[in-house]
Amino acid sequence: MPINNFNNTKIKIYSTNKGIKIVDSPIKIQILNMLEGQVSEADIVNEIGKSKSTISVHLKNLIDDGIVSFKSHPMDRRSKLFYILADYIGEIYPDKIIYKYPEVNSQLDTREQLFTEIFRQYKSTLLVHGLQLEPLEVETGKNVGKEIYASLEFETFDQLIDAIIEKFEQLGLGHVKLSSDNPLILKNYDCNECNGLQYNMTLCNLTKGVFKGIFEEFYKKEVSVEEVECTSKYDDCCTFLIELNTNNS
Repeated sequence: MPINNFNNTKIKIYSTNKGIKIVDSPIKIQILNMLEGQVSEADIVNEIGKSKSTISVHLKNLIDDGIVSFKSHPMDRRSKLFYILADYIGEIYPDKIIYKYPEVNSQLDTREQLFTEIFRQYKSTLLVHGLQLEPLEVETGKNVGKEIYASLEFETFDQLIDAIIEKFEQLGLGHVKLSSDNPLILKNYDCNECNGLQYNMTLCNLTKGVFKGIFEEFYKKEVSVEEVECTSKYDDCCTFLIELNTNNS
């Protein structure tokens, strides 16, 4: 069924070998949303409900910008499979921005307090200007999570969870509790990342990345991490759902 509601369309930002590229066309964004894997032009036309010529023009533009590439279909050499080549780095919210800067914490007596406050103000500045750089923040957290995992001492899964709880306490990242082990749900109370930020949206992308890095190292497979609750949304804590990706063999 064609997607015809563009009211919530966000402007996507990609890093390509030709530089930073901005995509603000609703049709192009629909195409990119389809290209999680390799997709044929016929499937794109069928899903979006536009003419083949229209889709071809948009695909050519995305290819020329270095965002999308293609290869021959293994079952039909006359057909092409399209896929995303560039790195997706964030979004711009074109709607009216209603966020505001948080007040600067008056207690800046330690290095930890200073850098925590700098981070809060930096994240808020991005949001005030309509920028959400979730992919970059998750990737940053993931790299940190891998290093944290290497420092943990454990033998069993339960010991891993205990080690994570202890490490978060040690680093001042929050108070983690295991809510469920099937599915795996971790709750982080007094989360350092969104402390004092009330923007009614999930904000803890670095923490998502940390969990992603830790559990991908543990499982040796790709995992997805979704923040389903956040104190920025006036929830009691930040809650993370961690699952093995269904595409993993």
